[in-house]
Amino acid sequence: MTAAGFSVERARRALPPFDLDVRAPLRGELASYAALYGLDRLAGEVTGGADHFLGSVEAFGYQIATQVWLPRRPPRGTLLVLHGYFDHVGLFTHAIRRGLQRGYAVVAYDLPGHGLSSGNSGDIADFIHYQEVLKDLLAVLKPRLPGPWVAVGQSTGGAILLDHITTALAVGRKPAFQRVQLWAPLVRVARWRQVTLSHTLLGRVLKQVPRHFRSSSSDPAFIDFLWNRDPFQIKHVPMHWVDSMLRWTQTMLARPACRFPVTVVQGDLDETVDWRFNVDYVQRHTFVEKLVMVAGASHHLANERDDLREQVMAALDRYVLT
Repeated sequence: MTAAGFSVERARRALPPFDLDVRAPLRGELASYAALYGLDRLAGEVTGGADHFLGSVEAFGYQIATQVWLPRRPPRGTLLVLHGYFDHVGLFTHAIRRGLQRGYAVVAYDLPGHGLSSGNSGDIADFIHYQEVLKDLLAVLKPRLPGPWVAVGQSTGGAILLDHITTALAVGRKPAFQRVQLWAPLVRVARWRQVTLSHTLLGRVLKQVPRHFRSSSSDPAFIDFLWNRDPFQIKHVPMHWVDSMLRWTQTMLARPACRFPVTVVQGDLDETVDWRFNVDYVQRHTFVEKLVMVAGASHHLANERDDLREQVMAALDRYVLT
């Protein structure tokens, strides 16, 4: 299916309040949305069947587009899939499918300013909003879905999980997840000094800058879809988001280390984040049970070409979906 005739705004307006008690097929614009990304087919691939729920959860003042796939057979636990900056749930079918194949219920939501969620496009007032949204969503969903809860986050999604872990332990709380895997996690972006200097010089003059599409995967079909046919792709980067990200990075650098176990998956051709710095940071600030380096992989590990992506999914199987 192509994006022709699909309206992002109509789909947003069609989102009902999220409700795990309403088992009904998606209709209209939401059915078109699910078909465009193959989200509608995932439940039918589960042995014994599954139910797919899509709706809006109010979280920290945002209307957050939230999806749950709930197997009809008793799940082994619940997997949270968190996407990265510029992304949305529709791009994470491979990770969602793998969770379902391994018998887990799966939760995924669009970050504020992304996908079907509310918020200024690609923006966030402060990175702490990501934490508040996560907290509010967990308050709604955790009582209704089985444990243990485990999580995987790509890039900014990984940053959110890393922030959640270190923040919780710094104040003596237990993180919400039993096992966590970080895919190409953000701590510092690539070309850190250049980005910092540009923000210092231009941040008060420009409200946004054009997004430069880089080849974040070696899968040409994915890159073609991303650049040319995905109606949710953000075309400009708000300078306000850059400011929020830079402030968050400084906060993370000052965060005390902890011994929470995580696994990290990283491609060695990643030009989106400063991956060497980031991997070193995670190793110094958590207990990294396993670092899985994927030779030849770029940044978008969830959508690399088949042979590289299978290494990523194998790591998810071994260290999270056990």
